[in-house]
This record gives sequence, structure tokens and C-alpha cells, in this order.
Amino acid sequence: MLRLATEVDLARLGVRAEALLWVTVAPGAVEETGQQLSHHPQVRFTTATTGSANLLVAVAAAGLDALHRFLSDTVGAVDHITALEATPILTGVKRTGLVRPGSL
Repeated sequence: MLRLATEVDLARLGVRAEALLWVTVAPGAVEETGQQLSHHPQVRFTTATTGSANLLVAVAAAGLDALHRFLSDTVGAVDHITALEATPILTGVKRTGLVRPGSL
């Protein structure tokens, strides 16, 4: 078996801000809300989880202003969200199983 993994420097694609969103939604709306959020181009992945939040959403945006607009305008308009915590990603050291040269 051969597995190919491509790591792209997101800065070369104009991405300057990334965050993990810990989203709490009504229990019956996890699937619907996850699907709805996953359709936005800023969303890298969406997954159901457990704990105080029941969705984890990774977001990439052009900058902090774009991230703020995404949180306010896009996520803010989604029904069933009862709480949201955004964790900014300051730097990435390892992605797709590869340690990035020069990181930390």
C-alpha cells in the first residue's frame, strides 16, 4: 500500500489565521450543524466529539479580520449553536504526520 500526503504551506495560499472552534449545539442537531458548517470554504474539517462541546471545527482564514467576520456572520447565523469557544492556532509544528523543519 502506498499513501501519499501533501503538506501545503497555508501562508502561500493567503491563509494568515487558523483556529479550532469548539461548538456546542442542541443534541439533535449535531449532524445537521456539522454538515452545514462543513460546506464553507474556510472550514478545513468538522468532526463530532464529546465533552462540553460536541463539534470541533478547524477554520483557516485570510487574516484575523476575516476570521472575525466568519465567526460573527457565518457561524453566528447558524441555528442550534448554544456556545462557541475559538482557540487560535499560533504556530504549527506537525501536520499530516510530518515534523515541519524550523518549527519551534
